[in-house]
Amino acid sequence: MRPQVVPVGLLTSYLREVLERDELLADVWVEGEVSNLFRAQSGHVYFTLRGDEGQLKCALFRTQAVRQQGFRPGDQVAAHGRVTIYEREGTLQLYVDVVQPAGLGVAALQLERLRQKLAAEGLFDEGRKRPLPVAPRTIGVVTSPDGAVWHDIQNVLRRRYPFVELLLSPTLVQGDRAPVSIVAAIEALQLLTRVEVIILARGGGAAEDLAAFNDEAVVRAVFACRVPVVTGVGHEIDRTLVDDAADLRAPTPSAAAELCVPSILEIDARIGEARERLERGASLAVGGQRLRLDHLRTHLGRLDPGRSIAPRRALVQGLSERNARRQKTTLEAARAGLALQTGLLRALDPGAVLGRGYAALSHPVTGAPLSRVVEATPGQALRADLADGALLGRIETVALAASAPVEATA
Repeated sequence: MRPQVVPVGLLTSYLREVLERDELLADVWVEGEVSNLFRAQSGHVYFTLRGDEGQLKCALFRTQAVRQQGFRPGDQVAAHGRVTIYEREGTLQLYVDVVQPAGLGVAALQLERLRQKLAAEGLFDEGRKRPLPVAPRTIGVVTSPDGAVWHDIQNVLRRRYPFVELLLSPTLVQGDRAPVSIVAAIEALQLLTRVEVIILARGGGAAEDLAAFNDEAVVRAVFACRVPVVTGVGHEIDRTLVDDAADLRAPTPSAAAELCVPSILEIDARIGEARERLERGASLAVGGQRLRLDHLRTHLGRLDPGRSIAPRRALVQGLSERNARRQKTTLEAARAGLALQTGLLRALDPGAVLGRGYAALSHPVTGAPLSRVVEATPGQALRADLADGALLGRIETVALAASAPVEATA
């Protein structure tokens, strides 16, 4: 019987499937010495883990590599990942997602793996962290009501900013039940709409005493909180996963309280500085406006219509005066002419002549004037108008100049 022959590619593909279906090989920690370290331009990192009796090729891809601490050839490390076959070369490889110095222990490795997982989900991103309110009116505190932490926080806030309202949401801070208790306390404060910021605090202790603050459920509750969270867990050298997820991390509970509120003294100083800035600004503004007003006043003085109108006013005044003199002269001349004409009229007025003893003769019927002797005949009716009346009579004699009178019968 002829033996079954398979292509190399089919065999390596089958081996890859077998290895990747193995639950142990899909989630394994391998310890060894780093060698043949190569960092590709793509960002991937390739290296070999060597042991006393063997070696294993490893691949750390770019998305995981950027989150790892640096390591060098010769370092003793523990690498976590899954075992597979690189089919093109037929070599066994470990696809790595976490690299840690060897000897940290299982708990530390699990914690680091959780840190890497949560970081990959974006729970620690700096861009999502929110600013704290400048002067909160209500602060929620999640801590134990029995320890010194709660009293320290109260003392700090009473001294620094006594106007704030404090709401304690009591919780366990240590032990197996602490994570559930902390999550419940955070959720209880979120139901109160007046809470503007939450302090999550615990005093110092051993690493195992702070385990609740590395719990995944607690970290996710801090990340999902609707208001900013400030952590003050342990001492300055302690750092937990909730510190990475919080909006602000303080080295101690007292420091967390200080970071949440302004200082009355600082507020007074800021008010004084603001008052001085306002006064300086007002003084500068008034001075500037005064200079501008003076400039405008000078400019308006040059543009004063009175200055351009004055010469024209003088010209009009001169013309008016000359016109008035001309009118006066003309009027006086007219008056003189009128007086002369009046005198002439008066001299030629028959009434005036009659007043001097003369009489105006006329025909009494026709009213025709009699101005010449030759127009008269003896016996003709005659009217003589005098200054004060008229006389009626008949002509008796007509005498021509330098001749004998003509007799008439009356």
